[in-house]
Amino acid sequence: MAVVRKTDLKGLGDDALKEKLVEVEKELRAEQAARKSSGKPDNPGRFRELKKARARIKTLLSSRKKKGSKE
Repeated sequence: MAVVRKTDLKGLGDDALKEKLVEVEKELRAEQAARKSSGKPDNPGRFRELKKARARIKTLLSSRKKKGSKE
């Protein structure tokens, strides 16, 4: 998966964001398993980027939910 940018995520709908979140979390679990089994990650930057992508998606979903409840 490529780098996830905030501007790219804003263009996606809620359903697409949720699918992307599932995909990112799946990759993150795979990276964590690889890290645990080998002791050191193949690409430490990848692990960090996946964590940031997950946070970006969750933040965007949360803010959309709050905006929807106020209206």
